Amino acid sequence: MNVLSIIEYLRGKADKLKIVFYVLLGILVVFDCLLSREHAHYIVDKIYAFWTIFSIIGCFLLIKVAKGLAHTILGKDEDFYE
Repeated sequence: MNVLSIIEYLRGKADKLKIVFYVLLGILVVFDCLLSREHAHYIVDKIYAFWTIFSIIGCFLLIKVAKGLAHTILGKDEDFYE
């Protein structure tokens, strides 16, 4: 199998793939809530699902900032290459 056929297959199953990732994310949040908090080194370690929520927000912001920079810096006018 080449990489292109794998990408095409996953693109065709994008809705199911999103559901699988959301379920996995939910499982991670549940497991994080079941962990013991009595020996936490930092204050944020005592907050349930803090690092999960922090990483989701961080990834979202990173994607938005990168797309914004790409559109402003790398974006060209429609007739740029003519």
